[in-house]
Amino acid sequence: MFDQLLTIDDMPAFTRLRMTAFGEAVIAIANDPTFDDWSFSQKIRHALDHETQARGERLLHKLLKASRTPNPAACIEDIHYLAGRSINRDVVTRLAACRWIDQSTNLVILGSSSVGKSYLAQALVNAACRHDYTALYYRLDDLANQLAVYQYSDPARLRFLASLRTCDALVLDDFLTTPISQETAAELLNILAAREGRGSTVVTSQFDPEDWYRSLHDAVIAESILNRIIGNAEIVQLAGPNMRQHAATDPEDTGK
Repeated sequence: MFDQLLTIDDMPAFTRLRMTAFGEAVIAIANDPTFDDWSFSQKIRHALDHETQARGERLLHKLLKASRTPNPAACIEDIHYLAGRSINRDVVTRLAACRWIDQSTNLVILGSSSVGKSYLAQALVNAACRHDYTALYYRLDDLANQLAVYQYSDPARLRFLASLRTCDALVLDDFLTTPISQETAAELLNILAAREGRGSTVVTSQFDPEDWYRSLHDAVIAESILNRIIGNAEIVQLAGPNMRQHAATDPEDTGK
């Protein structure tokens, strides 16, 4: 008695088991004579590799979507190391390995406008998600506006704060570019305090840390925020050409 050949009609069974990629692979193997000389173990491993890759891609997509990064496609492979630019390939490669997240180390990315601070932060969000870490990306002004929408006792506000406190990597872009209210500063301090030892915070800013005081009304809160970010941080100083102007001269250039 001949075995019943697997066909596309069997796909619903694999889909119900949430093994779509595995099912597609084993059906392809069953119907392609190229695989006839393969051992049973080789065929199963080939199908498992397809399923593992597909699940990894789905997880990456889910993590990137949840991160709220404005540019999910940003990646370290597209970063340009132009003449006169201070960005270092070895440093970027090391940061992309995400050991700093393992160690709950903060990153502070400093530089003038348009040198590529935000793109580097977005590329590191991409790298973190590739390593299966959770990440959240907010411009600080947007974060303040989001917090202002919620009533203090709103359960949605509590869930939002919990996500900020517990994600593996929290990116605060354009940090203190403009002054923030005392209420926002106090909430930011609470978030940073809750993240100590349990997550990494990435800050991008046009201003050096000693200048952050100008955007904060309370000296005690300002000192506490500064200490919680800088006290356990690697500083990345960017300098060089205007990357927005560079990209504008080459419409096909998606790198930064």
